[in-house]
Formats: sequence, structure tokens, C-alpha cells
Amino acid sequence: MDHLTSVRYFRLYVLIPVSFLFIYSLISVNSYAQTTAIDDTLLPKLFERVKNSVVQITVSNEDPRSSALGSGFIFDTSGHIITNDHVVRNRSFNDTNTNNTNTNNVTVTFLDERSFKAKIVGSDPFSDLAVLQIENPENQSMIPLVLSNSSDVKIGEHVIAIGNPFGLSGSMTEGIISGLGRVIPSQNPEERPPGPELMPDEENRLVPPTSFSIPEIIQTDAAINPGNSGGPLLNLRGQVIGINSAIFSLTGAYTGVGFAIPASTLQRVVPVLISEHSYKHPWIGISGVDLNEEIASVMKLNTTKGFLVIDTSPGGPASNAGIQGGDKLVEINGRETNLFGDVIVKIDNQNVSKIDDILVYLEQQKKVGQSVNLTVIRDGKLQTINVVLAERPFRLDVEPLWLGIDGIDMDEQIASELMVNQSTGILVVGIISDGPADKAGLEGGYRITDINGTQIELGGDIIITADKHPIENLREMSTYISNNKIEGDTISLGILRDGKPQEIEITLEARPMNER
Repeated sequence: MDHLTSVRYFRLYVLIPVSFLFIYSLISVNSYAQTTAIDDTLLPKLFERVKNSVVQITVSNEDPRSSALGSGFIFDTSGHIITNDHVVRNRSFNDTNTNNTNTNNVTVTFLDERSFKAKIVGSDPFSDLAVLQIENPENQSMIPLVLSNSSDVKIGEHVIAIGNPFGLSGSMTEGIISGLGRVIPSQNPEERPPGPELMPDEENRLVPPTSFSIPEIIQTDAAINPGNSGGPLLNLRGQVIGINSAIFSLTGAYTGVGFAIPASTLQRVVPVLISEHSYKHPWIGISGVDLNEEIASVMKLNTTKGFLVIDTSPGGPASNAGIQGGDKLVEINGRETNLFGDVIVKIDNQNVSKIDDILVYLEQQKKVGQSVNLTVIRDGKLQTINVVLAERPFRLDVEPLWLGIDGIDMDEQIASELMVNQSTGILVVGIISDGPADKAGLEGGYRITDINGTQIELGGDIIITADKHPIENLREMSTYISNNKIEGDTISLGILRDGKPQEIEITLEARPMNER
């Protein structure tokens, strides 16, 4: 979703990162014909002025599927280069340590064919930005591009994109700003980005929607193709208004809609990447859906604006503050959705019409550790709840963790069969030999019972809490561990065994390859 996790109903389209090749495109004859007010010499002069500040980025690796080609541009005279995170965050299928950028061989090439090795100084997959630094930049001509005030950008404004599409370096395309304030999924940091040799249909399958999003995106009709990723989107004064990042396409090729991360995001994130090598995003820990007339009608609300909380991340800021998710399953447009959770209508007295409003406010106004006041509608009444923001969870440098159990979600029928007053939680039906749960003494089922035509092993422990946080199902357990634990951490599980509560300490381990 966002810095939150947003449940969105996606149409059948794909946002494709435009990297891994070079960038090319001639100025569109049709669009250029519409710019009769522009002097014929303006664009050539502009290209001459900025061409030595735009670079080609090559990431090579022993595994060709981990290699990539993209674009970037000079940020300062110290040799820092801005590009997209998805350009440089490539790895082999077996390399789960995605923060280990030392295995990548990064080369920066200028239009005059000067080439330099570069190191990755910092990267942030959630904003899809990365900073490189040329090795030994002394005595080299470094001409930084100027970042504009992207808040001044207007729809209809003429722009140009420069980069290296399809292996053709030093290419320029021209168009207009065709939309503002878009939100696109950030690249899933746990998925390997598509390699350059994949066909478009294969590429699309490897870029799924993710649980976080990038707000305030600029939309343009300037031609952007594979290899443009990381290149600048410029106004006619030669100032950077954004960095080209993705296209809207069903085929993998340009179809008239491209997306750029705004300069305001670069101004906020890039200096931190240079100084601290990573960027901490504030996080609330909620998932949900924008309110609409149908949901408002079912919930008997007198507003159609706001964000309905469907679920909260266990142990996350919203959960700790008492924000409530939905508890009643209702069919909406043919899909069952948990309704009657809190509806967020304001954040720090700023009106909330949709999740985008929360995302933008958090990114632009807040930092990790600060708090926000959420005004929510609960049971038809307004309440204000203070939430202390945490860092958005990001654990790419660890193996997937596991408990080493086979389990199923509890329900009323299983509870009735077990004669317990506990219809939520996880029923442990099996224990993986020599796994963390086995070592800690957790117990699985031992008698097979038919429930609604399904044979289930009953008699095992029922997990109801993790570190004192209520756990209602397997998904909540997985989310809690992912957000809060690393290998070697202990987790205290509250269980029911033979109807009596107990606490069991388990030391988490990396999931073995044969269990993934």
C-alpha cells in the first residue's frame, strides 16, 4: 500500500520499471508539431546544455539476469549520481541478501564516452531512489543538474526526458505534463526485478503490485522506454522536475503514459541517502480501502470521504494505539470485505478523502518517532487517537524466518470440537522436526477429526498471542514476525494447552531452503 498497507482494487495493468536497457526516442513529430510556440532552436540548445550531466549506468554480474542498464544524472560536484533503486538493486535468483551491493559491478558512462567505476552510496526502494558516487572524481568535470520546485509544475507544461533507451545513449524525447498527484506501487524489494532479456509478458509477471506506494508522482506523455529509468525529466529551463521511473503498459513498451518521481522527493531523500545511506519512512501500519458510496451506505455513514481501516499490522503503531479494523464480512461489488472498522477522516486536522492524503502528509510532514492525531469515525461517533509513528519495516538483509509449525486458523467449529472458548488464533496441527517450535516444546495435533469434510489433526497447542499481542490467524503471525523480528530473536507465544494458558519462548531461525 503506502507507508501503510492499502488494499486497492487494481485494474488489469502493469507499472513497469523502465530500466535495464539504454534509453532512446526521437522527438515525437506529432507532439512537437503541437509546440509551435517553442523556438526551433530551443530544444537543441537545451540538449547541448544538459547532455554532459546525464549518464548511462551499467550493472554487470556473473548472472546475466542480474545485470541491468539504465540512466542517471549528476547531483553535485563530488561525483554523486542519482538514479532509480530498481536500476542498481539487481541480484541473482539465489541472492537473498539484496543489500549486498558489493557483488554488483557498477559503471557510469558519459556521452563523451568517459567511463568510471561507481559505488552505491545509499538506496531506498520505497521511493525508488539510489545514489551512486564515481570513484576518484577529482579533476573530472562534474556539471550538476539543478532541481526545480516541483510544486510549481502544472499540467500542460512542456517537458523533455533524456536518457539511454534501448541501448541508444544520449536520446531525448519531448512531451507535456499530463497528470499530477498520481500514486504508483513502489518496487517490491523482496522480488527480483526483471532482467533485460525477458519478454514483456514475462516481465509483467515479475512486477506485482506491492504493499507500499510512492505518492505525488508526475505523469507525462514524453516517450519513456526501457532504459530511461533514472534519467531526468526536465522543464524547458533545463531544471529537473522529476526522475523517470515507470510506464503504464500492457506490453512493456511505451503507450503514452510515463511516471516520474518529483524533484521534491529527491530534495528530501537524496541528501539523507548520501549522509546516512538509507532513508527511514514513517509508518502507521494499517490496511484498508478508500470510502465510497456503497461502503458508506452499508455502514450507515453520512460521508463518502475517508479511509476505512480493514486491518492493522500486529505490533504496529496503529494496533498499539488502539485503531480498529473491520470485524464484519460484507460482500461489496462481488468481493467480501471486512467492514465496520475505524474510518479515518482527518490526520492532524487535515481532511482525509482517501489513502493518498495520509501518504502525502506522512512523507512530507512527519518523521519516524513523531506522532499524529487521527480523527476516526467509530460506531458513528468521532474520536481522536494519537499514534506514534514507527519506521516502515524493511528486512531485506535477512533470510525468511519461521516457527517450524503447520497450523490452521481457528474458527467456531474447531473451537466447539475442542470444547474451548477460543475461536481465534492458530491451531498447531504439526511440528517440523528439529525446527524452532520443536526445540521449544510446542505441541502439534494427535487425533484426526473430520470437520466439514476436511480431516484435521486436533489436540495441539492453540497460539493466541505473540509477545502479548493478540494473534487471530496465520497471516497476523507472519506479519508480526516480518515487521518485528530478525534471525536469532526470541518470540514469546501465548498458547492454550489442554485449555490452560501457557507462555513458550521460541528462538526464531532462518527458514531452511527445503522449507521455502
